[in-house]
Amino acid sequence: MKLLVTAGATREPIDAVRFLSNVSTGRTGAELAAALAARDHEVLLLRGTGAVAAPAGVDSQVFSSADDLLGQMHGLLAGGEFAGVIMTAAVADYRPETANPGKLDSAVPARTLTLVRNPKILPQLRGLSPRPLRVIGFKLTVGADAAARLAAVRRQFDESRVDAVVHNDLEEIKTAAAHPFRLFTAPELEPQPLAGVPALAAALDALLQQSS
Repeated sequence: MKLLVTAGATREPIDAVRFLSNVSTGRTGAELAAALAARDHEVLLLRGTGAVAAPAGVDSQVFSSADDLLGQMHGLLAGGEFAGVIMTAAVADYRPETANPGKLDSAVPARTLTLVRNPKILPQLRGLSPRPLRVIGFKLTVGADAAARLAAVRRQFDESRVDAVVHNDLEEIKTAAAHPFRLFTAPELEPQPLAGVPALAAALDALLQQSS
């Protein structure tokens, strides 16, 4: 099965040398791409600028901003070759309204930066492919209680037309021996708890094979 995996952070330019980004390293996506390739899937990894390198044997392309990522995904999915997308990339919710083509003068004592929302990528993915496409979303929370986690997952199902959502929480990641995930196939069903990327890859492989 041909799969597109995204990983890492977007970079939203402020000027020619500065940008807004986040702390995602792309490691989970890269490890997941390798684990799925080891299960005989043909995987292309789209990774953010500065993200961890693609694993050996996995083809990759690099994206910068959210707009660049969407453009590359549009080009890749339009051919109808991919059966599924696994969206681990941490896409910025906002970008600067304007980006200075040069370098902003640091002598200016204060500046106001106006942010505008980036278009959501997940809800657009099915419309980019001429064939049925399986879409797996990821949702990160930070110190959220059970109700807040479920609300975030439900919102992604409702807004993004995904087949499944992989949830993790930053506070749990910091303290766990193995990266903890919860795989939701529907918001009203109990999630499948998973420890580590190999376990997540096995669960996603089973889900994709079941629906192929």
